[in-house]
This record gives sequence, structure tokens and C-alpha cells, in this order.
Amino acid sequence: MAAFRFRTVTAFGLMLAAQGQVAIVHAADLRLLPPTSAPVAIGEGWYLRVDATVSDYARPRDATSAPSDGSPLVPLTRLNLDTAPGYGGGVGYRITDWLRVDATIDQRTPSRYSAYSSGSGFVTGYNIESGQLDILTGLVNVYADLGTWWGLTPYIGGGIGIADKHFAKAYTQTTCILEFCDNNPGTGLRDVVRRPSRSVTSMAWSLTGGVAYEIGGGLSLDTSYRYVDLGRAKTGRDTFGFDSRLKDLASHEVRVGLRYSFANGLGRLPGLTSVTSSQNPYE
Repeated sequence: MAAFRFRTVTAFGLMLAAQGQVAIVHAADLRLLPPTSAPVAIGEGWYLRVDATVSDYARPRDATSAPSDGSPLVPLTRLNLDTAPGYGGGVGYRITDWLRVDATIDQRTPSRYSAYSSGSGFVTGYNIESGQLDILTGLVNVYADLGTWWGLTPYIGGGIGIADKHFAKAYTQTTCILEFCDNNPGTGLRDVVRRPSRSVTSMAWSLTGGVAYEIGGGLSLDTSYRYVDLGRAKTGRDTFGFDSRLKDLASHEVRVGLRYSFANGLGRLPGLTSVTSSQNPYE
């Protein structure tokens, strides 16, 4: 009887010990479960921008071809493109604390073009060329932010892309100071000769420097100077076989705009999670 009680107590003790081991194992397993994860942010580092611009065009150069009949080419003088306002926008991405890129599109309002020529040195008469140049650029830009002081972040950068130049409303007109300056009697204005519109798309590049001021809430005020090399432009040929051709088009631009940074991401996908090993929910 005593032996039976001993075996019973021993078996009961072994059962309790086994249950205790199982409980310990379960507790250890629970502590090895990964902590609750935070949603992964999608799109951190992206920003949008809108800009207002003023383009002060450098004086272009004449690129007119010599006449096919071998007669001398009368050079253009006083070439000018009027200053023009414009607007633009783009989307960008901050790669590091100091390096970012963006893609921008800028449309300038039509700028009036004018130039003069005179085979007699403006003695017997002269000719005027006129038209409107409408310029659209699309650039991919890289910037280096140079640090932040009192909320101000100076930066430098450059870009490359394309420029579309639409040369429209072009004409040429002769004014005779003396009679028969163009082998026709009388003085004064002659008939206007229209030249067809034409668009030219070519490579463009830019250099820029500016400063951004952090307003708050992801919003920054951005002011900058930008030099843009725009290439060439030309019209179609008129009834006499002549056209207007310009080269070395360039613009000195002042830009003022706003940048909005998505500091917390463009959105969050609830199905994607990231594990943070430094956080333990059981501690």
C-alpha cells in the first residue's frame, strides 16, 4: 500500500513538473514573438513645386544664311528680345539631406523680337524684322543644399533637358528714307512681308543658385537665379525665300516659388509593415 502511494505521488509530481516545463516553454515562445510593426511610409522624400518666373533674355545673335545667289548678306543689328514673365512647376525627390533632384516644366509668355538691317548704313533706308518667341522648357535638375541657418538653406544646381521655341507673328518691312531705296518710287513704309510660324526643339541646359526658407508644415519659400541656354530658333521662309534665324538664345531668370515636401510620405499601405527590433512590447 505504501509503495502504491509512493508511485502515485511520484507520478503526480512528474505531471506537475511536465506542465511547468510546458508553461515555461510557452512563455519563452511568447517573448520571441516579433513586436507590433508600424506601417511603411510610401513616398518619403518627394516634393511638389510651383514657380513664377521673369525671363530677361540675353541679346541673341543673327544666324541668317547667306543668299543663294551669292549677293552679300546684310547683317542684323540691335537684335532684342523683350523680358517676359512665366510660370512653371514640377516634382522632386530628396535623395539625402543635401542632395535632391526634380523635373520641371516652365512656360514663358511670348516675347517680342525685333532687329534692324540696312545695306546703306541707314542712309537711304532700313529694314525691320519682328515677331514673337514663345519658349517652353522641360529640365531634369540636380541640387546640392549647402546647409541650413536660421531656417535658410542656400543651394546650387544645374539641369539638362529640352527647349521648344515657337517663332510666330513674324514679318519684315522696309522703310525708305530716300526715294528708290528699294528701286520703287516714294519714301516711307513699304508693304509688310509675312513669314510663316515655325517651332524648333533642341537641347537646353541651366545653372542655378538660390535659397529656400522653411515656412513650416513641409512648405518652403524658394527664390533663385537661373541661367538657361536655349539654343536656336527660326521662322519659315517668306515669298522672297528669306527667313529669320536666331542663335545663342539664353535667358537670365529670377524665380520665386513654393515647395511642399511630403515628409511623412505620399501615403501608407496598411498591408506593408516594418519590424523595429529596438522596441519590445513585453518590456
